[in-house]
Amino acid sequence: MRIHFICTGNVYRSRLAEAWCVSRQIPGMEVSSSGIAAGRESPDPISPWAAAELDRHGLASFAAKHWQKTTQALVEANDVVVFMESEHHHFCREWVEPARQRIEIWEIEDIGPMPAEEIPAKVERTFARIRERTDRLIQSVQR
Repeated sequence: MRIHFICTGNVYRSRLAEAWCVSRQIPGMEVSSSGIAAGRESPDPISPWAAAELDRHGLASFAAKHWQKTTQALVEANDVVVFMESEHHHFCREWVEPARQRIEIWEIEDIGPMPAEEIPAKVERTFARIRERTDRLIQSVQR
């Protein structure tokens, strides 16, 4: 079973989902992530907010070392593809194979412009939502 998470830059939401899913250490499950605009907005390997949240939960070792750009080959190689927002699905829609792949769109918004002091609480809420959705996904694919 191969699960792939897609967001915009692959430095925040999809990386949190990937790290959480990998941390579950489920035999036979391969997990990856990518971003439709990876490298365009941030050359950093991961968002400092995502890195801090992973550190806070002791999950940094489960995170990929760098972002990767979403490609047709990446999308087609997976059994389950999770898009963090509809726009990510729209970008990849010609690459998915609905008859073979399970597709989910979670509508988990990015950090967006907001006062810096509000970001940690938003990241915490976002990661809680990602953990919940990821756990449900894992349970459903294991049946």
